[in-house]
Amino acid sequence: MNLVAPILVFVFLLAPGIRLLALARKTRQAPELWGGLYFLGASFGISLRVFGASAQFDMPEAALLANSIGHVGLATGTVAMASFTQRVFHQESGRAKTFARVLGSGIAVTTLWTLVGGHVMVENSAAVISTNTLRIVPTAWAFFESFRYWRAMKKRGALGLADPVVTNRFLLWSIWTAGVSIMPALALAIRLAAMVLLPDLGNPSEAQATYQPQIMAFVRVVFLVVVPASVVALMLAFFPPRSYVARIRGADGTVPRAA
Repeated sequence: MNLVAPILVFVFLLAPGIRLLALARKTRQAPELWGGLYFLGASFGISLRVFGASAQFDMPEAALLANSIGHVGLATGTVAMASFTQRVFHQESGRAKTFARVLGSGIAVTTLWTLVGGHVMVENSAAVISTNTLRIVPTAWAFFESFRYWRAMKKRGALGLADPVVTNRFLLWSIWTAGVSIMPALALAIRLAAMVLLPDLGNPSEAQATYQPQIMAFVRVVFLVVVPASVVALMLAFFPPRSYVARIRGADGTVPRAA
């Protein structure tokens, strides 16, 4: 069994989580705490779900346990992401607070439905599809807010009113949150399409054999673009080389400063 992918995912997502939680301990600020919890939950959730998918035939009991813990980890991470986005972009907004709470409650309820209802290993069940759908919303919301804020700061930067490094980090966060929204959304769309189309194509197994290679080829192309871009963006956001930071600051060297 190949454990390389789950381990790499775990380590990759755990690193920024530890950094943010360490920062939260110093600053005592909620955004750092929620951001750290997002990465902590995602590191356990995604890696264990990947392991569960690969071990379901060889080690069904271990796969069930891994998937169960993975669902809890993803639920924790995505709820934290909703709270992070609300605190960073709409700290005083009552509507945003309500939206984050409703979204968090929906994720908690559908995750509980998945666990208690025995749907953990049934990816096309209503419970798993519901909770997977809701878990996309926090990262999509974070992408929308971050991209919008990056555009606003870029305009201010033209007048020397915004730090170019901070502005760039909003762009990098936009790329990361877009990537982690696109990948599960694509997987969900394919699963839903298969559920709707395959039963109506006469011989589902024959239709699957015909269309699955085409679908997987498309998925691989998308992942080959999205995954590297997301990984690079996250690393540059949290662990930027000095040369990269210097280049971002240098690119702003000709921008006029505000009086």
